[in-house]
Amino acid sequence: MDAQYSCEPQEDGWRKGPWSAQEDKVLIEHVNQHGEGRWNSISRITGLMRSGKSCRLRWVNYLRPDLKRGHITPQEESIILELHAMWGNRWSAIARSLPGRTDNEVKNYWRTHFRMKKTKPSKKVDKARPWFLMQQQEKQKQKQKQKEEEEQQRDEMKMVMAQLEEATLAQEMQDIATYAFSCLPQGERTSSGSTCDGSGDQDATWGSLWMLDDERNFLLDDQGHTSH
Repeated sequence: MDAQYSCEPQEDGWRKGPWSAQEDKVLIEHVNQHGEGRWNSISRITGLMRSGKSCRLRWVNYLRPDLKRGHITPQEESIILELHAMWGNRWSAIARSLPGRTDNEVKNYWRTHFRMKKTKPSKKVDKARPWFLMQQQEKQKQKQKQKEEEEQQRDEMKMVMAQLEEATLAQEMQDIATYAFSCLPQGERTSSGSTCDGSGDQDATWGSLWMLDDERNFLLDDQGHTSH
């Protein structure tokens, strides 16, 4: 273990107190190389005498590069107030609506500014609240619009598929009729004007074709009921 950031272990074996710059550097290098997670293995891999929980909190609350620095803005304060009124002390959920802010930062801000106060929120918050509500309404409108567009696309796709199936079935019935007609004897396929007694056979042939057409219509109707 590197002597630059080692120290005598406490009763539970882990170092307590503030983190040193060397410890921060070791933790940052480890996360950059291996990614976030598996915090309990960091001590074994790097030699840090810090618990997995301590490493995770140090990274999440102080070292991760997307942290937002500086004071809470009036807009952020309005969001905290609105979400706390809906969700209570669900700090992690509230922090997810504030990019770059940690749940610990949000919790401390609430407890410092509002927990012990009986006064109403500041005028800045009152001014920021309409902005927050407008943002929430805009998100709802976008979700509704996206849902309607998806439903319209599904309806159009169903219509196209139904037309395609109908056209395919019509072509299949036409092919069957053509094949049935071609299978008739040559004498039965002659016109009524060329033979004296071929009309009865022609009637039988066309009757068969009409039956095929009726069968096609029945299949189309049955397909329509099934699709609904």
